[in-house]
Amino acid sequence: MQSTLSKTRLRVALLSAVTAAGLAFSVGAAQAQSAPKAEAPKTDVPAPGAELKAPVIAVIDVQKIMQESNASKGITKSFESLRDSYQKEISTLEDKLRKNEDELRKQQTVLSPEALATKRRDFEKQVADVQKTVQTRKRALETSLNEAMAVVHKTMVEVVADISRERGANLVLARQQFVLVDTQLDVTDVVMERVNKKLPQVALNVPKQ
Repeated sequence: MQSTLSKTRLRVALLSAVTAAGLAFSVGAAQAQSAPKAEAPKTDVPAPGAELKAPVIAVIDVQKIMQESNASKGITKSFESLRDSYQKEISTLEDKLRKNEDELRKQQTVLSPEALATKRRDFEKQVADVQKTVQTRKRALETSLNEAMAVVHKTMVEVVADISRERGANLVLARQQFVLVDTQLDVTDVVMERVNKKLPQVALNVPKQ
């Protein structure tokens, strides 16, 4: 039985590590995993044999828009607030598990093997429930973050398309692909201004658990 309780203590310790790692992901990491690429505005396909137009290029810093627009900053603030709230909730559950574990260890010399086995099963179920809560909270945060950032990205693409039509650009490239870019080609500041005006904020909608 001592061996079984030792394994349970190890499981609680591992749970703490999983909790810390599970909720300690950042907006930047999530954006890096699904960082959208700049999209060229749709143009009519030339008829066979028609002369191709010379490329008119525009360049945009996609990462800057997705990280520094007003909507993105608001999403980040809401995300971090929810993450911290969830972390406190999980820490409280962990503290309760440790207390229950200590109590179970004290009772192992006075309870019958059957009673101790029952309490041990109940405790392991509590550990599993907390692990499930951690994963549920993490998935909810990730999903809501991705959905909110997708709204920012969609708006950015729409703005880029409008600016491209105004400038007659038929090729839009991401700033990250180049070392040097002529400032006349860079439309990032204009895009940022219009995105902020068109989409000042986006709500981070996390389903109630």
